[in-house]
Amino acid sequence: MLAVAFLGCFLPVLPGPTIAYAAILLRHFLSEKGDPYSLTLLVAMGVAMAVVFLLDYIIPGWVTRKAGGSKYGARGALVGMVAGIFLTPIGMLLGMFLGALIGELLHSNDVGRAAGVACWSFVGFLLTVGLKCIYCMAAAWCFFR
Repeated sequence: MLAVAFLGCFLPVLPGPTIAYAAILLRHFLSEKGDPYSLTLLVAMGVAMAVVFLLDYIIPGWVTRKAGGSKYGARGALVGMVAGIFLTPIGMLLGMFLGALIGELLHSNDVGRAAGVACWSFVGFLLTVGLKCIYCMAAAWCFFR
């Protein structure tokens, strides 16, 4: 489950932090040696998972809007990322960038602005991937400790 959770950090169709938290809960409730985790840890990991889950949806749009992007750019980035999943991880990143670029160009014909928004959309994606990876590393540490 933790390996799938780490994949979920990069693939938007898999909820990585949620899967990592489920692995901790399963280990806690199915452990033969009693309860391996304190209630405080379980609640803290659950709250952190919920925060990361929400930020995964908020940060990319927020960064895109702060860069001057429109809904077209944000939607284009999402469509491009999903379309790129079928190619490779690099295809997913390239698809997201191109989707944001095309979406912004549909909104306005300013190529420089559209390229800037696409770059910031990519930065927003990297921020959420980083947050999800940090959470999954913390969950893996708790799991194997």
